[in-house]
Amino acid sequence: MTDKTKTYPVEDVFTDIEGDPDNVNMMIPPEVLEKMGWGEGTKIKVVAEDGVITITEIKDDNQNT
Repeated sequence: MTDKTKTYPVEDVFTDIEGDPDNVNMMIPPEVLEKMGWGEGTKIKVVAEDGVITITEIKDDNQNT
């Protein structure tokens, strides 16, 4: 079984938004986008729990988010 967990340094994924102290930009690393076949327009669901972020593709517009 292949481990699907990959760890990235926080500074490689999150950047501050100038003038907006309450929010940050999140960049999905290019190798993850390529491996998953994701690109512009791909709908994703992001869940953060206990310091872990899980990103899954939403394949059906009727799926609950």
